[in-house]
Amino acid sequence: MTTAPVRESAPRPTRKPYDPKWQGERLIPRRIVVETIFGCNAACGMCVINHPTDRPKGIMPMDKFRDLVDRLAPYRDSVEMFDLFGLGEPLIDPHIVERIAYVKAAGFRNLSFSTNAHLLSAERAKALLDVGLDTVIFSIDGFSRDTHEAVRVRTDYDRVVGNCVGMIRQRDAGNHKTRFVVRFVRQSLNAHEWDDYRRFWLGIISPDRRDLLIRYDVHNWSDQVAGTVTDQDWRDPFIDVEPCHHIYEKLVILANGAVALCFEDILKAQFRFGNAFEGDPIDIFNSARFNKIRTLHSSGKRCNLGICSGCMVLYNEPKRVVIDKIGAEDVE
Repeated sequence: MTTAPVRESAPRPTRKPYDPKWQGERLIPRRIVVETIFGCNAACGMCVINHPTDRPKGIMPMDKFRDLVDRLAPYRDSVEMFDLFGLGEPLIDPHIVERIAYVKAAGFRNLSFSTNAHLLSAERAKALLDVGLDTVIFSIDGFSRDTHEAVRVRTDYDRVVGNCVGMIRQRDAGNHKTRFVVRFVRQSLNAHEWDDYRRFWLGIISPDRRDLLIRYDVHNWSDQVAGTVTDQDWRDPFIDVEPCHHIYEKLVILANGAVALCFEDILKAQFRFGNAFEGDPIDIFNSARFNKIRTLHSSGKRCNLGICSGCMVLYNEPKRVVIDKIGAEDVE
């Protein structure tokens, strides 16, 4: 059987925007991540949100958020993406639509968030479309009810799929500019459903609107969870000495204002770089403590740092699969 034309790229080359011989020059992040809420309605086994931490669950105060965006606004021309999600579910945040409007009014581009979609009502979907959210990432991890709910614990598969399809149809009917990314985190529980999952969602998304289907392999949150698809060794001696591009290009700010090293550091922000509510976030991003870690990376000694040595992210990036409907035919 010949299906609709698709393009599947696996792997995609990892972009290295900064010279590995970085010598301490001031960096402006290409991507800003602001976690507006630390808390979730789901309890996914591959997530660390319920692991022990001294960071209290909660919502970023709106006044703190506005002040933060105002202080980041002078750098908006250098910022390519602005994410409003971290370790939590954005749809729990009662201010999420107001936050999106504020960030867009400040002139930032490519505003996105990721959601498990369990709480995505038709009314909420309309509000997000009307406010002009640029990208919505749907986290759906199975083609069957049993598989998805085994991965995304405390979510309802039929409800999630219905909510996602409903928002996509609202977008199409209203000719909104929002694009959708349907994301599958491949792991031992769901790897067998990928082909059916792919066929189904390629029939729902719209490539002419820049929609994408993406598959990532599960990762281990730097040895905090069991994060492999198979039992094969994931290490690579060549990648072992590569600097991680995330710490040069991505500024991660947590709901309590703490600046984290990266997403793997998001549970605890263990390096205590500083608090973005109290200081200039770009100065914190370029602090001596932060740059000390970058120097370690750029000298080929990334694996000397515990959190980086145990992290699978760089090793999984070449395995990422991105699919739309443009390109060669997929023949089954």
